[in-house]
Amino acid sequence: MICRIELSRNAEKFLKKAPRDTAERIHERLRELSENPVCEERLRGVLKELCKSRVGSYRIAYLLRPCTVIVVDIGHREKFYDKLKQLFK
Repeated sequence: MICRIELSRNAEKFLKKAPRDTAERIHERLRELSENPVCEERLRGVLKELCKSRVGSYRIAYLLRPCTVIVVDIGHREKFYDKLKQLFK
């Protein structure tokens, strides 16, 4: 069963600006999530509702809903978590 993927505005912007090979790897990971929506790793603290997926040095933060994966943000691991915390204040 294939579930729907919803991208936030931040995630869409990232994918448009990302290098082609990075965007392709992230798209492939999103396809995998649509086919098998599981929480790879749960975040902690303020972000405990979110799950994350690693794609090289990039991270995908997402929420799981019934047959929907909501991608909250995508970014480089260096400043990714600080940016997410500001989104969830």
